[in-house]
Amino acid sequence: MLWLAILLPALSLQVFTRGVRAAPPLAILSPRGRVLAASAAASAAGIEPGQRAASALALLPELRLQPHEPAREAEALAEIATWAGRFSPRISLSAADAVLLEISSCLRLFGGTAQIESALREGLAELGFTALLACAPTPLAARWLARAAAPSALSCPPTDAALPTDAAGQDWRAALDPLPLELLSEEDACDAATLELLAGLGLRTLGELRRLPPAGLARRGAQAAARALARARGELADPRPWFEAPLRFHH
Repeated sequence: MLWLAILLPALSLQVFTRGVRAAPPLAILSPRGRVLAASAAASAAGIEPGQRAASALALLPELRLQPHEPAREAEALAEIATWAGRFSPRISLSAADAVLLEISSCLRLFGGTAQIESALREGLAELGFTALLACAPTPLAARWLARAAAPSALSCPPTDAALPTDAAGQDWRAALDPLPLELLSEEDACDAATLELLAGLGLRTLGELRRLPPAGLARRGAQAAARALARARGELADPRPWFEAPLRFHH
């Protein structure tokens, strides 16, 4: 199998700025009134995640504050998944900000991964979204590689983290080893307490975690981390629910 992850780390912003020619400085607020994400214009003025709304407005009085709308993001993600059905019939939603496509049976039709990714980027731009793309033989590895390509959650340059999986002598799993341990929090695969425990052991990368004895991880209550890593490496099954497109769609 070959999975292609479409990761949208700025989805909470783009659901409000898509189709807007000159978007004003915008910040998304949590229910507690703190900044979750900020647009490029707001970030340039010093607006950062975690700030209180009052502090953000003091820095930039013309800042537009918008409450976080998970329902609007879910609708946009379903729209992207429905549109992506032109590339593969096997689609799955991942957490709240990614769409996963299983494309192994479609490579010959479209001429390979590079052509599929190019078409995806072009189409997503027309829809008003910018995404990070990555390929891997497992869905979680594809998502991790896409996330690792992002310099931050606030800006999404068109970075291509596609992974060659069929090159002779190249082990795709080796690309996972240098990735940061924090990726274990993706899809809630590992809770904050377990991540804190692993950090306390001096671990910083997935490769360092992989080299620990499984029995030692079990004694420390870190089985969830080991299972997530095994799923990403294809050593443990990772079944995904398939996205079902609506019978009718209007936009």
